[in-house]
Amino acid sequence: MYWEVGMDATTLVSAWNSIVLQLCYIFSEPSARTWQQIVLGWVLRRGPMTVTGIVRTLGDLVDRHWTVYEKFFYQAQWSLKELSVALLTHVIYPMILESGVLDEFTAKPVADMAIDDTTVARSGKHVAHAGWFKDASTSDSSHKGTVIHWAHNWIVGAITIRLPRWSMIRWVLPAVFTLYRKRSDCKGEDMFRSRQELAGEMIQIAAQALPGVQLRVSADGQYAKRQVVHLLPQNVNLVSRIRRDAAIYELPPKRRPKSKRGRKQKKGKRLPCPRKIAAYRKNSWTKITVYKQGYQVQRLVLGITCLWYHVCGGVPIRMVIVRDPVGKERDDFFFCTDATVPDAEIVQRYYDRWGVEEAILESKQHMGFESTQGWCSKTVNRQAPLAMVLVTLVKAWYARCATEEPSLLPETMPWYAHKRHPSFADMLSALRKVLWQHRISPNLRFSPRVKELIETVSYGLFAA
Repeated sequence: MYWEVGMDATTLVSAWNSIVLQLCYIFSEPSARTWQQIVLGWVLRRGPMTVTGIVRTLGDLVDRHWTVYEKFFYQAQWSLKELSVALLTHVIYPMILESGVLDEFTAKPVADMAIDDTTVARSGKHVAHAGWFKDASTSDSSHKGTVIHWAHNWIVGAITIRLPRWSMIRWVLPAVFTLYRKRSDCKGEDMFRSRQELAGEMIQIAAQALPGVQLRVSADGQYAKRQVVHLLPQNVNLVSRIRRDAAIYELPPKRRPKSKRGRKQKKGKRLPCPRKIAAYRKNSWTKITVYKQGYQVQRLVLGITCLWYHVCGGVPIRMVIVRDPVGKERDDFFFCTDATVPDAEIVQRYYDRWGVEEAILESKQHMGFESTQGWCSKTVNRQAPLAMVLVTLVKAWYARCATEEPSLLPETMPWYAHKRHPSFADMLSALRKVLWQHRISPNLRFSPRVKELIETVSYGLFAA
């Protein structure tokens, strides 16, 4: 099996290199070569993603002084924003077109974008932009109170699509990243910006990089703020949570009574808050079926077109109250800034937001998002996000190659017979397998004993 795949390794490695090369134009010529080597060492590295570890993994492929690889993060002339735009334009956009999903009104390609923030634990009081942040992933009943730790706080925007060739997989591709800094950490020309303002700027970057795409953004309740809604471009709408006690209003009357003078009315009469509507409204509930975290579930929904004037101004929204028919879960309250979106789609889009959480976990567990060691400002802003960029590159390579090379698909294990599709660990393992095989011996023929030894070593290098 090893050498059957190894025979095809050159083609598969070329496919990987072509994806990496598509992003080289944002770097200078020397930095582009460093970029390619760092990406290779990063993917092959098993352990903390330090520059020293990457250089050691590259071994005899290193053709320059080791300090060149460190300077790539704090001295080379490139920006994370340009890298995100290149990633969106040259890697993600072709996958959006391949998905084939079109908006029924504009006939534009459609893609979902999920936004969330996460903390990345750091150590050392001299690490730039680190601070005390709440770790939301551990603030539950299994811990004694809220967990506060010394960390960086990253906001991540990920494009979510489904491909015809992979009907069972939701491809979540991290694309846009920004580091949140507390007000006390912003000095001089660095103006403080809230998480909501940063998220709004991230949406604008994605919309400008994908001008022909209808973006459908989903985010949790902390981003349901006017700082986000007012920055939404024309080709973008937002699904998020609405406050249970939000002040909502009917739409203003289309015609003003002749007897009434003054300016045109901006909003209709005040409605009960969403919590009270959910408690007292008995009729007009509709049963729908949606997918939540991979499982099919039924929900009762009640949709109302109204104004949430405090956040969305005079733009009509579609508010959807979601109820568990069994009564095990609390009622949810969602809204969309486009009142024409169907209720079932609003609920599904919010549930699909969970994909960005999975992508963040993948980058932490497998790509070293949390194990980088840079401490100066430029390195902090550039190094850790590369882990998420590589998550997208690995998925793009696998989506392109695995359908044509069945040996890249994971083997079915007796203790995991119900597994239906490859995980990110399987995708990374397949790429490492191809790269190591090509590096060890693309053409040479070894004796059976040597082959057996290489098989044993390879298992430790790329096993998922």
